[in-house]
Amino acid sequence: MSSSAITKNTFALSLKRLAVQKPFDKISISDITNDCRMNRQSFYYHFQDKNELLSWIMYNDLFVYITHGVRFHNWYGKLEGFLKSMERERDFYQKVLKADSTVFEGYLFDVMHAMFTFFFDNAVSHDKERKTTTEFFADFYSHGFCGVIIDWAVGGMKATPHEVIQSMKDLAFENIEIGEGFKEYL
Repeated sequence: MSSSAITKNTFALSLKRLAVQKPFDKISISDITNDCRMNRQSFYYHFQDKNELLSWIMYNDLFVYITHGVRFHNWYGKLEGFLKSMERERDFYQKVLKADSTVFEGYLFDVMHAMFTFFFDNAVSHDKERKTTTEFFADFYSHGFCGVIIDWAVGGMKATPHEVIQSMKDLAFENIEIGEGFKEYL
């Protein structure tokens, strides 16, 4: 690991410790640098502010994993692994998402949207007429999945990651049945 990565990880660990102890908006750069015994110059060399550090943490702890190698056969497993990573740092993610879920939701929405767009393009949208609905479908499911995951985290992660993923699988299969039921009335 490079010295830059080591330094960034040191700041990340400090922010994680501090965020469990006090509200994110009350944490200062001085708090972070004092906690890890590093200087402010070093912090600002690597990050513009604590929000950029938080973004770096989320990307490296969670989003790197879910974005690499996602395909039809493994996306539920990837998403479950993502939730397990959040669960391992439950207190941190619960508190920072309660304070402000904007960064997290932005990343998650982008990841989910790309994944759903890929799936709808390849599984559903074989003709030009249906391709025009891919964007709407991807938006719809991405917003839904983001909401479910954020609610799960902020609500204390009471269900296991497997239970959350199973509910998402059930939704996909129920959509098929509901769609078939609606066909006769359309």
